[in-house]
Amino acid sequence: MIEVWFERAIGFGLWWGIWLMVPLLVDVSTALVYFVNFIMNRNRKEEKKEDLNYYPFVTVVIPVHNSAETLGQCLYSIAEQSYPSEHIQVICVNNGSEDDSFDVFHRFSYEHPEMSVTWTSLDRAGKSIALNAGMYAGNGSYMMNVDADTWLDYEAILNVVKTFENDPTLAAATGSVRVDKILGEGTSFMDMINYCEVIEYIVAFDIGRRYQDLKNAIFTLSGAFSIFRRDIILQSFLYQTRTVSEDTDLTFNIRKAIEDSGGRIGFIADALAYVEPIESMSRLYSQRLRWQRGEVEVTGVYYQKIPGIRAALFDFVGRILISDHTLAILRLAWTFLLPFLYFLGYPLPTIVIALIGMFVCYFILEVCTFYIAYKGSTEEYQEELKRIWWIVFFMPLYRYLVYWFRLAGIIGVLTEEKSWKTENPVILLQNIVRENTKDAMENINNWRGRSKDE
Repeated sequence: MIEVWFERAIGFGLWWGIWLMVPLLVDVSTALVYFVNFIMNRNRKEEKKEDLNYYPFVTVVIPVHNSAETLGQCLYSIAEQSYPSEHIQVICVNNGSEDDSFDVFHRFSYEHPEMSVTWTSLDRAGKSIALNAGMYAGNGSYMMNVDADTWLDYEAILNVVKTFENDPTLAAATGSVRVDKILGEGTSFMDMINYCEVIEYIVAFDIGRRYQDLKNAIFTLSGAFSIFRRDIILQSFLYQTRTVSEDTDLTFNIRKAIEDSGGRIGFIADALAYVEPIESMSRLYSQRLRWQRGEVEVTGVYYQKIPGIRAALFDFVGRILISDHTLAILRLAWTFLLPFLYFLGYPLPTIVIALIGMFVCYFILEVCTFYIAYKGSTEEYQEELKRIWWIVFFMPLYRYLVYWFRLAGIIGVLTEEKSWKTENPVILLQNIVRENTKDAMENINNWRGRSKDE
C-alpha cells in the first residue's frame, strides 16, 4: 500500500512539476543570472573617474513630434546640468509636429541666450530621419540623443563625458533610464501598472545592463538616452527605417564596425535619465509589441543563418532569442492545455492547486526581483521603494500581461507590415466585428432584395 501511494506521489510530482517548471524556465534563468551577478558585484567598488582637465563640446539631439507637454522639462533639465552650458549644443529637430512645440522651444531659447540652441524642421514625420539630421548638424565631440519626453539628472552629461574620457575603448553607451513616478501615492489600476514598470526598468537597466556591460553584450542603445563618439556615429549607417527598432539596429551596426578595433559598447550607470510612466494600456501594448517586433526584425537582418541550439547558447543574441522566443512559446502550452485537463478527467481542485502553485513560484521570483531592485538603489530611493513593497503580489500578473503583448510582436513580424503605431487589440477586435457585421447586414439585405425580385 505504501509503495502504491509512493508511486502515485512520485507520478503526481513529476507530472505537475513539469507543468510548473515549463513557464518558469522562461524567467528563472535570466533572474538567476542577474541575482548571482548582483551578489558577486554588490561589494565591488566602482572605479573612480578622474576629473576633467577640459570640457569637450557635447551635442544633444532632441527629435520633436507633438512634444509641447514634455519638451520644456527636457530642455530645462539640460540647461541645469552641472556640465558647463557653453560646452553644450542643443539641436531640436521637428518632424511633423502640429502642436505648440516650437513655442516651448522659442520661450526656452529666449530665457537661455547663453546656450547654443537650434530648431530645425523636416517636411515629414520620422524619428530616425530627425535623429540623423541632428547628428549631421552637430559639432560636438560626443553626440547624445535624448527623447523629448525624457529629462536628465543634474550630473548626467558630466558623468557621460567622464566615462568616455577615461575609457578610450568606449565607442557608444546607453545611460540608465528610470520611470519618473511618485511611488505610493496612488492605488488605481494604472498606478499599479506604473509601479510594476518602475521595478521592471530598475532591474532591466541597473542590473541587466550592468551584466551586459561586463560581458560586452549590450543589446540595445536606448532610444531615450544614448551617447556616441562623433567619429564612430558618423561612420555608421546612422538610424535606419528598415525595422521598427532603429536603436537596436544601430547598436548591432556599431558593434559590427568596431569588433576588429577593440572598441566596445557600454552602460553608464550614474548617467540617469527619466521617462514618463505609461499612461494607458493601449500605449503599453503598442510599446511592448514594437520592442519585441524590433528585436526579431533586427536579429533577422544581422543573422542570415540561424545558429543551432549549442551555438546559440554561446552567443549573447542566441541566448536572448531562446529566452524571449523559443521558451516563451512553451507558455502557450500551459495557458491553453492546463484548463483543458479538466475535460480530460482531472479533478478541478487539482488543477486549481496547480495554478496556485504556479503563482506562488512566480511570486517568490518577483520577491527576489524586488530585492535586487531595492538593494541596487540608493538609500534615498530605497525609502520610496518601501512604499510599494506590496506590488510584488501583482508583478506576476503584470509579467503575464506583458508576455502576451510581446507575443503579439512575434506574430506581427510574420503577418504585418512594420509600423511604429499599433492599435489596441480591443479596438482592433471592435473594428473587425463592426466590419464583419456591416458585411453580414449587406449580404442579408442583398439576399432579401433578390428574394423579392424572384
